[in-house]
Order: sequence, then C-alpha cells, then structure tokens
Amino acid sequence: MKLRGMTGLEINHIIKELRRLEGRFIKKIYNIDESSFSLLFHPEVDGRREILIDLRGFTFLTKLKWAKPLTPSPFVMTLRKHLENARIERISQPGLERIVSFEFSRGMRLIAELFGGGNLILLSGDEIVAAQRKAEYRGRKIKVGEVYKLPPSPWQETPNFSGEGLIKILERIPPEERVWKVLTSFGLGPPYLNEVLLKLKIDAEVKISDLSLEKLANEISDLMSRETEPTLYLDGEEIVEYSAFPLSHLEYDRVSRALLSDAIEDYYKSKGISVEDERISSLKREIERQVSLKEEYERSYAQLRRIGDILFSNIHEVEDALSRARSGEEHELIKRVDWKSGKVIISLEGEEIQLDIRRSASENASEYYDRAKKAREKAMRIDKALSSIMERLKQVESSLEERRLELSPKPRKRERWYERFRWFYTSSGNLVICGRDAQTNSEIVSKYMNDNDLFFHVDMPGGAVVVLKVEKEVDQRSIEQAAVAAASFSRAWKEGLSYADVYYVKGEQVSKHAPPGMYLPKGSFYITGKRNYLRAKLELSVGIQETQDGMKLTAAPPDAPFICSVRIKPGSMSKEEAAIKIKNKLIELLSNFKIGGEVELPEDELTLDNIVRAMPPGKVRVEE
Repeated sequence: MKLRGMTGLEINHIIKELRRLEGRFIKKIYNIDESSFSLLFHPEVDGRREILIDLRGFTFLTKLKWAKPLTPSPFVMTLRKHLENARIERISQPGLERIVSFEFSRGMRLIAELFGGGNLILLSGDEIVAAQRKAEYRGRKIKVGEVYKLPPSPWQETPNFSGEGLIKILERIPPEERVWKVLTSFGLGPPYLNEVLLKLKIDAEVKISDLSLEKLANEISDLMSRETEPTLYLDGEEIVEYSAFPLSHLEYDRVSRALLSDAIEDYYKSKGISVEDERISSLKREIERQVSLKEEYERSYAQLRRIGDILFSNIHEVEDALSRARSGEEHELIKRVDWKSGKVIISLEGEEIQLDIRRSASENASEYYDRAKKAREKAMRIDKALSSIMERLKQVESSLEERRLELSPKPRKRERWYERFRWFYTSSGNLVICGRDAQTNSEIVSKYMNDNDLFFHVDMPGGAVVVLKVEKEVDQRSIEQAAVAAASFSRAWKEGLSYADVYYVKGEQVSKHAPPGMYLPKGSFYITGKRNYLRAKLELSVGIQETQDGMKLTAAPPDAPFICSVRIKPGSMSKEEAAIKIKNKLIELLSNFKIGGEVELPEDELTLDNIVRAMPPGKVRVEE
C-alpha cells in the first residue's frame, strides 16, 4: 500500500504534541536521507525522542534511533549554523495547511512544507536563508534572498468550526465546487473525507449546491471537534492505515496508541526503508536483453537445423535442382536464381531455402548445420553470461538489503555515559575513556576524571585525552594498554608512525588553567609534578567486548579482553573500505565462536558506521 502522508487535520492534532517542546533547545540536526531530517532537542521529553520531518508528508516525535550519515549535507550544515542551541519559541500550523512552522530565538524560523514534493525552508524574519530545494510557483518563489510567502489558502487562521460559523463559510464557496475539494480545503483528506461521504451517503464529485449545507457543516464540525484518540488499523499483522481518532468506515482490527506520534511512527516504520540503486535496474535491463538475445539464437538454431535436415532428407532432388540451375534450366523446386550473387531460392516442405549455386546439395546442408551450431554456441555463452550477471545482481541486492537493515530505525538501546566517547575495558577490568575532539577532551577532564584516575597523552600536539578510571586496582598491563590507546588515537596514527612516546600522570596533576602570568592555548592542559613516560606501539583491534549491558563493539589495544577482534595498524586503506573487511571478518569469527551457546550481539552494534566511528583518525591496514 502506498505511504499516506498526514492530512491538515492530523497536523493540527500533532501540533498539540509538538508544543510540549516549546522552551527547549535544538541540540543537533541530521539528514537521514534526501527527504528526511531529524532534530534533536534538550531537555528530553518522554525519554529520548527526536523530531522527525519527512518531506513526503510526515512530522512526529520519534522514540526510535534512526541511522544518520557520517557527513551532513551542506543544507544541514547551514541549519546547524543557525539553529544549534537556539530556543524553540513557538510551533504552529498556518490555518489548515500541511505546513509546520518552528519559530526560534534569534528571529529564525524553520518551515516544513509537507505537500507536493515537500520542502524545508530556513527563514530569518521573512527572508529565505536556505531551502532544501529551489521551487517557483505562481505568486511565490522558494529561493535564497526571496521573501517567503505561504501558498494561497482560503484560511489565514484556523476557521471557526461551530455550526453557524461553518455554514457561513460554506455559503461563500462557489456552488459548482465539488464536495471533495471543499473537504480537502478543510484539511479533511482521506480517510476523513471518506468518513464524511459515507455518513452523508454521497459521491465525492457531488456539487455542494446539491447538498444540505447544514448537514455538511455538522459532519465537518463533528470531525474537527473530536479529541485525539490515535488509532492504527490492521489487516492481519499489516498496518494499513492510521488516524487521529477512530473512523467508523475503516473495517479493520484496531489498536490504540497513547500519542499520535507513536501511531504515525508505527505506520511509517511498517512501510520499510527504500534503498534505491541504479545498479539493480541496470543489471535487470541487461538480463532482459540477454534473455531476449538467447531466445533469438535458440529460434535461429532450430530454424537452421530444420533447413539442414530438409536438405539432407531431399538430397537428390536438391542436387538435381542445383544442376538444372547451373545449366539455366527450370526445375519444380526452383523459385528464382540471382546470378549476380550466385544464390538459388528453392521451395521445399513449406520453406523457402537459399542455396549457394556453386556448392553441392550436401555442402549447402552442411553450411546450415554449421550456422545452427554457431547459434547454439552463442546461446550457451549467453547462459554463462546470464549466470554471471545474476550472481552480480544477487550480490548487489544482498548488500542493499544489508544497507536497508542498517538504515531501518532501531529501538534505542541503553547507553552508558562513557559510550559518548571512545572507550574500552582493560585486562584488569578498568574502564578507559578517550576523547574524540577538543570538546570531549575538555569534558572528560572537567566532568569525568577524578584525582586518583590516570591521565594519558601522546607526547606531541594533536592527541586524544585518555583517562584510566581507577575504580579498582590497576596493574601495569592496564597502564600499558591505556598508553597504546593514547598513542593510537593521536596525530601519530595519521602520520603513519609505528611508535610514539606517551606520558601519564594522576588526575590531580592536571589543570585546565595555567598559573598566573602563563598563557595556556585553547584545548591544552597544565601538568604539574613528575610525568611518567612509556614507549607505545601504534596498533589497535576492533572487536567485541563483553560489558554489563551485553556485547558491545569497540576499539582497544590487541591484548585487551575481546570475545573476537580484528587487528589494525596505520596504513593506506580508507576507514570505509577497512570497515567492510572488518565487519565480514567479525561476522565470520562470531559464527564460529561458541561460549555457553551462541554469542548474542545486538544487530545495531555491528554496523559499518559503528566500525568507522571506533577507528582512529587516518588510514589503516587490516591485519590478516
């Protein structure tokens, strides 16, 4: 069933849920794909939720975790520049339009147009700052620098839906207008339109002049005044429809949801994630072409073989006809002779057969058999080509299915505070956390490092802060593992070094502030007292560690406790290419690994994005 976007009425109901976000702040913005966007906000509401905007006709609060690209689009980068940390002042719907307006501090607005091809438009005041796509309509342009105008609408504000007020509105509509257009203008597209038509027992094409305006007004008023009772409609286990409240004409099993967002999310998710790839259609076209060509060769083989058989079974008559043709005499088999090309056309057993006048009957028959043999060989070669193409198609479809599963939303798993950073557990069971950038380096030191913890850093600029949490006794091996992490998650990896010097001190020796009279560059730390130095090798393993929350993917020194892992070193392979090799190897290792039964790894752990995210900055070499 085709994906049905939200109606104006449903947007009116969803706005009530979205308004709970007023006063909160935008944390981050992502593009899920070309038409879908995710807005993260804080403080949270109802647990961890995001605003999902799909320009194909949806906006709702999702509680699922959606796969997001590592690199945001230029449009999203512009949104982040203007809206990150902006306060949500107001969320509204202009009239009954399929439009949601988000108003922010700093005078910024984000307009989600959920009709037609959809659009997401960033405004400063009324001026367009950025748009997902340029568009031009009668009376308005969606283009940077233009003044934003709403599409033409009969309602500047949500109309009064009381009986009398509604009748007055209907009286102003041209009498020739069809009832379906009238209902749609009130935000009552299908399935609400069908509900009104069923109750009034009329057709969608009926003119409003042929209706009782009072009855029509009462039905519209009834739908518009209904309280939100989110409902899903199921045909067996398939979700076929949703609505803001129960509709009598939909004769399916019904399931209620507490929020309209949850009902829409269930419907939206059930329709699956579409992953298009031109390679599939190209390979399918090639298969069709090859099959057609094979059929042509097989028909040619059968026809040429039949002619060869006819000639051999009538060899004497054919030889006599050829002899007569060479002498210029007539024969009952001869239809015509082309002396210029040396060809004779004979009619035999219902077939017109072309012969070479210079050859004998048996030579002509052999020529047809040879041509039949070549046609069959070509058909057989096509079989091999088809087998190869179909294998390639299978591989592409398999990789796309894998990608589709990766992109499919997942229930949010429980995440520990340290999973925002790079992390691993040492051989003694101590937690090590590593910064990802200057901001997380600073956050680790400010919020998560205690005086007794050990602070590690490569002895050069451009490295991650690495903190070994001292919550239990720390052995020398754990210290060495933390040092390897500090060396590996640093500029030394990008430069392709094999070893680097690392120092470590106690947390109490680290300060973000320099003594009076001394300048401390941004992102740097001031160390007091003696430093301990180690020479550390640059190498890591990407693999599965067992944690209190189950199996988790991480990167750590090779001698850290892994269920299974793949070793990497500085090299020349891109992280994206390496991630594919690592994933395939880990899947193979996990399939062969038994420990009290099978190892249960959450499906959203072993993704290419997670593997890339775990690796250090720079290119790698995957050890076999």
